Amino acid sequence: MEEYGERDLCQVTGLLNMMQFMRHASAHLLDAATGPLTFMYFDLENFKSFNQRYGFRHGNRLLRYMADLLREIFEGDLVARLNDDHFAVATQNENPGDCIQFVHERIRVYDMGLPMEVKAGIYHPPPEVTDVALIMDRAKIACNSIKNTYDLTWAEFNPAMEEEINFRSHIIRSFQDAMTEGCIEVYYQPEVRAMTREICGFEALARWRDPVHGMISPGIFVPVLEDAHLSPQLDLYIIERVCQDMVQIRRDIPDWELLRVSVNLSRADFRLMDMVQAVEDVRLRYHNIERTMLNIEVTEGVQSDDEAFLQGEIARFRAAGYEVWMDDFGSGYSSLNNVKDYVFDVLKIDMNFLRSFETNPKSAVVIRSIVNMAKELGLHTLAEGVETEEQFAFLREIGCEKVQGYLFSPPLPFDQAVAYCHGPTAQLKVEPPHLSDYYTEIGAINVLSSEALERRGSPEIGDALSLAVIEACGGEIRYLYQSKMFKMFLRSIELDEESANTPHYERRKRQNERMLARMMEEADRTGREVYTDFITRNSFNSVRLRLVTRDAEDTRAVFLMATVNISRFSPEAGSMQEALNQIVALYDRVDLFDLGARKVMQLYCDVYEMNYTQEYGHFEEIVDLYAAEKIIPAEQKLFKKFYSEKHLRAVLEDKAGRENVAVLFHKHMPDGTCVLRLHHLVPFRLEQHDYVISCVQTINEQIIGAVTAALAEEDEE
Repeated sequence: MEEYGERDLCQVTGLLNMMQFMRHASAHLLDAATGPLTFMYFDLENFKSFNQRYGFRHGNRLLRYMADLLREIFEGDLVARLNDDHFAVATQNENPGDCIQFVHERIRVYDMGLPMEVKAGIYHPPPEVTDVALIMDRAKIACNSIKNTYDLTWAEFNPAMEEEINFRSHIIRSFQDAMTEGCIEVYYQPEVRAMTREICGFEALARWRDPVHGMISPGIFVPVLEDAHLSPQLDLYIIERVCQDMVQIRRDIPDWELLRVSVNLSRADFRLMDMVQAVEDVRLRYHNIERTMLNIEVTEGVQSDDEAFLQGEIARFRAAGYEVWMDDFGSGYSSLNNVKDYVFDVLKIDMNFLRSFETNPKSAVVIRSIVNMAKELGLHTLAEGVETEEQFAFLREIGCEKVQGYLFSPPLPFDQAVAYCHGPTAQLKVEPPHLSDYYTEIGAINVLSSEALERRGSPEIGDALSLAVIEACGGEIRYLYQSKMFKMFLRSIELDEESANTPHYERRKRQNERMLARMMEEADRTGREVYTDFITRNSFNSVRLRLVTRDAEDTRAVFLMATVNISRFSPEAGSMQEALNQIVALYDRVDLFDLGARKVMQLYCDVYEMNYTQEYGHFEEIVDLYAAEKIIPAEQKLFKKFYSEKHLRAVLEDKAGRENVAVLFHKHMPDGTCVLRLHHLVPFRLEQHDYVISCVQTINEQIIGAVTAALAEEDEE
């Protein structure tokens, strides 16, 4: 047809660009000397997956290959790259279907690893239709009609598709009036802090209530507005409405501090205007709305031929003081490239990952990996689409900081959103805004890392079995986070919620709190990691703790704590473990006499000892029973006197001037023999409670006799 200048061409493919295609095609349609044209819209399917697998350099090579095919088959016709992986052709060829099939077959064999496909839509405009935008829109509709039909390569536009055209046209025609008349509303969906289950922000979402078609889904009108290059107007309108609502809250509820609101920008916006300046112009009309109150969400698939430009625009937003969030991570082909090439503050995990959470175990693995990756890269995380408590518990366990979804609330109109978290109808507490940075710093902890507590030369903590995040405020201690392993640890030492009704729970709890308070004080004072060791269930453990952060008003502090089995990390600890085992092996039984409760607690016994499997009253009832069954008759009276409450209190009070007492008694064995055993009493007081530990050890009389004889011989010499 004609030669074109360099400015008319796509830099990647050398084809006409969209604007020049529309200009030249319009000229041909208006030229009476030109015959009728057939228009085709091509969609190179799976191109996004191809880019994800091979990278953009190979992706551009595929685009050039597609361009060469179209040049070859449509030689001399108008051929253009519209955008991304979409192409257009205007031709006088009478057999366009055969041409499309040729392109389709050549593309299918381009890459054997991926099922590459080409879909096309055909439109034969009548003479009276000369609007190229309308023509290509109809060709595109024909193409989209077979997107999910795998045995069809192309389709022609027919009048039955006109309804969709009219609907799209209605959206475009009504858009300005819809904004002016308030038919497009802002709905707010709460963002919830996983650690506290408090609302920490909202996402602003557009909802269109059309007087003709009713409620129009954003999934319908947003793509239409993007195609019509109207998305910047929509996004700026939403931002302006958000600022207006913030001003209204400050006027109507002066004692309520504002929460941050996340607003969405379409990737098309950046190509059409200076969005940084445009957002600033809106914000500056509302003088008391700080930049920190608006989070800029950019769709995950933000990619273009000029990545450097987009990187610069995102950097400009962040430099101005806005947080920039990656929206819908994992929904498109560019996820990992975006994380690698762009600088974001928050990564929003696409809701599709949670839709199969209950039925597909792989979902949990993928989500866990995403959170771990984000934390390693210094990104904060928010999961969309949370609908069940099971999903929420999982996200909290893996350290996902924020969640949003129908479990808490659907998107709500402004008035309902305010009522949801303020006033007598409030359903969730609101996070104090001045604590936002405080919790953000806490959220940076990667609880999935094996090095969560590693710091300043303490690599031995790296394999911690359990982690907890503890907040101290006003003398109270609360757990913001507990890993599964930490919960198991608390259960093992009977400090979990289910152990609240067990004996001595309150005492154990107070002891634990005093230990934590001392460790927190030391960690806060020194700025270093502190630790203490303890024994539980015949194993040596270490509790390690460090200060994470304090709030701006210095009213609360957060500490990261880990419990570790230290026998795994040091030979000395292993020796201590073995020593403990040897000590326990020395005794036949160990009992704790609680003089206040008048009860006895069995701490340890071997297979030949009585187990106290039923409840008794005064511990002397057990002593009487044991004496009758196990002690020889000649010693039973003395045995019962030895374990009487009177004698145990005398030992405790040390009336005889002794710290502890040991006596020998004979015990009946199952085979009819008797053994001599040492009964050793160790008294102590704890928190104004009186206790005596009884340790029983079998004595070998022959060895004692031999040792005594040997000592006597030494004295004679």
